Amino acid sequence: MKIATLLTYCMTSLTFLGSTVPVTAGSIPVDLSQKAKPATIKILISRQVTQALLEVKGRYQVYNPDDNILITSSSSSKCDLLLPDQSGLKWGENFPAIYQMRIVPGDSQTTMLVNGTQYRGCLEIYNINGHLNIVNEIDVESYLKSILSCQFAQEKNSEVLEALAIVARTNAYYWIGRNPSSFWHVDAKESDYQGYGVTFQNLHLERAIERSKHMVLTYKNTPFAASWTKNSAGTTADFSTIFRKKALVPSGVNAPLAAQDREKHAWSFSMTKAHLAKLLESSGISTLDLYLDKNSNKVYGLKLTYGQETKNISFLTLQKALGNQKLRSNDFTIDTKGESLIFKGYGEGPGVGLCLYSANKMAEKGERAPKILAAFFPETKLENIRSFPIASENQLQEHSQVEVH
Repeated sequence: MKIATLLTYCMTSLTFLGSTVPVTAGSIPVDLSQKAKPATIKILISRQVTQALLEVKGRYQVYNPDDNILITSSSSSKCDLLLPDQSGLKWGENFPAIYQMRIVPGDSQTTMLVNGTQYRGCLEIYNINGHLNIVNEIDVESYLKSILSCQFAQEKNSEVLEALAIVARTNAYYWIGRNPSSFWHVDAKESDYQGYGVTFQNLHLERAIERSKHMVLTYKNTPFAASWTKNSAGTTADFSTIFRKKALVPSGVNAPLAAQDREKHAWSFSMTKAHLAKLLESSGISTLDLYLDKNSNKVYGLKLTYGQETKNISFLTLQKALGNQKLRSNDFTIDTKGESLIFKGYGEGPGVGLCLYSANKMAEKGERAPKILAAFFPETKLENIRSFPIASENQLQEHSQVEVH
């Protein structure tokens, strides 16, 4: 029996790889969902909360993830408050001296809800200093369906969707490979993961993910931090420059199709210095200087001065303060007129990775996903990878937060 997803190998009968593992008298039931499983990713869905409403619909087992030994199991559903306790965890009943638990679905029909949001796969709960961290472990393909469904509900082009799926899978593999022993690999809020309920909203996307299953881009033989931007306006920058993280990644590129239509995608807005200073929690603004990537001219940061006060602000922090409906991209200039600031820019998004505007133009001309990806990720290979390569020592050492300067 081929194991396709996390749902199918977590069976109450302990059916695994085509055989049934009996639980005999004297044997110790262990968590077989931890062995020979499909490619999975762990997503932090609740951080440092004091309680959560946890409902499991269907059969399930509860294991201790520290030793994978069975704690309890049930053939019926359960709904109750999950609470941290001085002596362990409480979920309807007390689990003394148990500060972490892993809930494994008993069959493919079992689902779990945390505060009303539906999840598939397994849940891991950790009581850390009287607060709960809750992690959902799901197969990577289902993870992609969740994070891409809402963002690209209107996208229909199969080649563009396939390219997007490969980029998102590459990024997921990168984070898993970097943190193979971590309690979680990504944060749900940062990755836009919204559980199982948002999937199956775009059949075109579902098919693109299935067609490209296990396909990943590698740079220097390793999956890398990969991203996309809606409209690069003519050039892209590399991930490490804009996101201010040292990483082994492909360089940015010229995007001639987006460059041709650059003026069509111009935008502008104005605001007072006082308003911007308030948004950036500064006493005022005397001067503003933009930090530019020398290859793409994309803005990666801003230097604000007021008297003796100096602030360095990343582009992402600036965009969050202003809103991405105003500051649409990092391809912009700022002109000062008295107490007013005039922002003029082009395109949309962080200007990194796959340019979706260009990708659609290329697809309209008949280009396939591999060629589209090659245009935006130079010196990379498209490979079929079913398990996770561990990040190299160089990557682990290089990937650290870098100040804007």
